[in-house]
Amino acid sequence: MSKNKKTKPKVVYKEDDGRTIYSMAGLEGRTPEELEERDKQRKNRVKVTHKERRAMIAAAFQVYGPMLLIILVGFGLAATIVYLLFSR
Repeated sequence: MSKNKKTKPKVVYKEDDGRTIYSMAGLEGRTPEELEERDKQRKNRVKVTHKERRAMIAAAFQVYGPMLLIILVGFGLAATIVYLLFSR
């Protein structure tokens, strides 16, 4: 009976040499349709030059800088008052 029985070919695994064929980072749980939609959205993005990007950041600092400064001064003032009240 063993003569008629077909044997499975032995599987030989190659050693892992550490190469990455395709990075799977960020693909967990996404369907191919979602990936295609993400690629379309990336292609439709507005291209911003380095000068424009720096101008946008500078404008944001000009708008939000005074607000941040007021908040920091307020916390500093509150901390100073609390320190003076409890230092005795």
